[in-house]
Amino acid sequence: MNFQDYYLDHELFFHKNCDMPPHPTKYGMHAHEIYELYYLLSGKGVFTVEGNPYELKPNSMMIMRSNEAHYVQMDSDLPYERIVLHFYPQFLDPIDPNRTLLAPFDNRGLGINNYYPAGSFSNQLVRSCFNNILEIKENDYQKRVAIITNFLTILNELNKSFHNKDPQLLFTDQNSKMTEVISYINEHLYEQISIETICNQFYISKSQLNNLFKKATNTTVWKYIVSKRLVSARHLLYDGVPANEACMKCGFKDYSTFYRRYREYFGTSPQNDVNKF
Repeated sequence: MNFQDYYLDHELFFHKNCDMPPHPTKYGMHAHEIYELYYLLSGKGVFTVEGNPYELKPNSMMIMRSNEAHYVQMDSDLPYERIVLHFYPQFLDPIDPNRTLLAPFDNRGLGINNYYPAGSFSNQLVRSCFNNILEIKENDYQKRVAIITNFLTILNELNKSFHNKDPQLLFTDQNSKMTEVISYINEHLYEQISIETICNQFYISKSQLNNLFKKATNTTVWKYIVSKRLVSARHLLYDGVPANEACMKCGFKDYSTFYRRYREYFGTSPQNDVNKF
C-alpha cells in the first residue's frame, strides 16, 4: 500500500494513501475488530457497507464500527486519495467513559448512516484537523497527541450532524432483499446457519442468493459468515476468553478449522494474539 503518512501503535492506526490509478480489485470486502473513520480527499466511487451502497465524493466521510463488512469500488480514471484512522474504542474511555462521542458509530443499524457527505459537517474544520496531524512527521509522541486531540474535534463534528436529524443528512438502507438477508445472518451468526436455511427463510434459490449476495457485498455468503465470526472471535481473545471457548462461541464446529481460518484471515495464530494482549 502506498502510504504518504503513517502512524501505528496498539490503539491507533492513522494513514494517508494515494493510488494513481486505483486498482479495480484491490479494495475487496473485509471486516475488522477496530473502528474506522475514512475521509476521501480525491476520486469518486461507491463505498458499500453491509450491502448498502453510498456514492463517494471528495470531502465526504465514512464511519464503520467493529465487524461492519465493507468494500469500495473507485473510478479508475481518477487518483484515489484518502485519510483513514482505525482505532480501538477503549482508547477514548479515560476521556469519555460513557462513549457519547461514539454515538454515530454505535447508535444505528448495521450498514445504516455510515456516510457523511460534504456539507453535513464543517469541512474546513475537519480538513484543518487532518492537516494538523499530517504536519507532525518524525516525533511519534507528538503524532499520537495530535491524532487524539484533533480526532476529538472531528468526533464532535460528526455528533452534531448525527444528532441534527436533518432528513437530508440521514442515510437509510436500501430496503432490499439482501439487506434483510444480511440482517438475518448477523442475528444468527453464531448458530449452525447454512445456505439452505437462508434460502428457506427468504424463499429464494441457492443461485439467486449467491448472485444477489455477491452483487451486494462483493463476496460469497460463506466467506462473509466466516470473516464475521473470525473478527468476533478475535474480540473475545482480546477480552481474555480462551481460544477453544472463543472458537465454539463464534460458531466454529472444531478448533482445527478455526485455527486454520484464523491464520489465513489475520496472518497470525490465535495464541499469538492472546500473547500480544
